[in-house]
Amino acid sequence: MAIASWGKAPSLLCRFGLGLTTLILGACATQGDLMDSLNKSLRGYEKAVRWAQFDAVYSFHKGEDEAPATLPANLKNIRVTHYETSGQKFDPKEKIMKQMLTVRYYSTDSLRELTLQVPQEWKYFPEQKRWYLISKPIAFP
Repeated sequence: MAIASWGKAPSLLCRFGLGLTTLILGACATQGDLMDSLNKSLRGYEKAVRWAQFDAVYSFHKGEDEAPATLPANLKNIRVTHYETSGQKFDPKEKIMKQMLTVRYYSTDSLRELTLQVPQEWKYFPEQKRWYLISKPIAFP
């Protein structure tokens, strides 16, 4: 009888170990999916800024009242020549990523290249399953 119960113990331990492994890998997959989603948003945002598709740029923003940011009228003459991010800091608990964006651009009116630094804060909204910029939009002077 003692042998029969000993034979069941490894089975229970194996099941527990398998269940625990599944939970851990599931958590990693979720975090990985979250980071994949963030990277996709960052690439889409960069592409929209580089190609001066400012209607698409502003669709990545969510204002304080969670409404999309409105597009300023002065963007039609802006051309971006350089896009660079730095200082990324990710908070997995709050699902917030902060970074600094440096953009070099010119206006077709002046043809003078200027540099703009924009602090950005990206936040994941689980209801929409999407990352949004909650910081102020790029404001080209």
